[in-house]
Amino acid sequence: MLPSDSPFTNQVDIKELPHALDGSFAWLAVTPTHSEWAIGDERADELPAQLASVSASAADHGLQLPPEFVKFIDTPTLHKHLRSGNGCYLDVAESVLPFSHGYLIRFLADQQGCAFWYIFTNADGSDHCVVMSLEYFDADEMDYEIEEFKETNFRFEAVSFEAFLSRFWLENEISFAEFESTPPPDMDPRILELYRR
Repeated sequence: MLPSDSPFTNQVDIKELPHALDGSFAWLAVTPTHSEWAIGDERADELPAQLASVSASAADHGLQLPPEFVKFIDTPTLHKHLRSGNGCYLDVAESVLPFSHGYLIRFLADQQGCAFWYIFTNADGSDHCVVMSLEYFDADEMDYEIEEFKETNFRFEAVSFEAFLSRFWLENEISFAEFESTPPPDMDPRILELYRR
C-alpha cells in the first residue's frame, strides 16, 4: 500500500531497498543467524497461538491476512536472521482491530514498551502497509474509546510487511556494525550510505 492510498499523513522517508521482495524471504534466509537479540526469542513459545488467534479473528471479519506476514510469523527459523539493537520482539495481537475503513494488527514491540508496529490492511486485506505508533492498541484490552485514536497517532513506515523487514534488517545490521563492530552488510556501498544518513 502506497502512502497516498493509506489514511496516514505522517511517514518516514521511503528509501530504496536492497532486496528483491517476492514473499519468499529468500534474501533473509541467506543472511547470518543470531543467538542474541533475535526478534523471535522473547515470545517464541507464544507466537504459534497468537498467529492462530489473529487468523481466526481475521476470518471472522472476512479479512485475509497478508500471506507474507503469515509465512514469516509461522517460520521460526526466519526469526533468527533478524536482530534488534533496541531489543524489539515479535508480539502478535490476538485479534484484529477495526480502524479507518480497515484493520490494525500489532506485531512488534520495542523492549521498553515505547513503540509498537502494526500492519494496517484495507477492508478485505487485499492491500496493506506497516505503521508505527508510540501507543499500545489492542482489541482485547480496550481501555479507551475507539474514537480516541486517530490516523495521526501513527507513522507510515513501509509499503508492505516484507519491505518493512528488509529495511528493519538493514538498519539494525548497520547499527550493530557501527556500535558492536560486527561485519557490515555485504551490499552496494551506495545503499549502505543511503541508510547511514
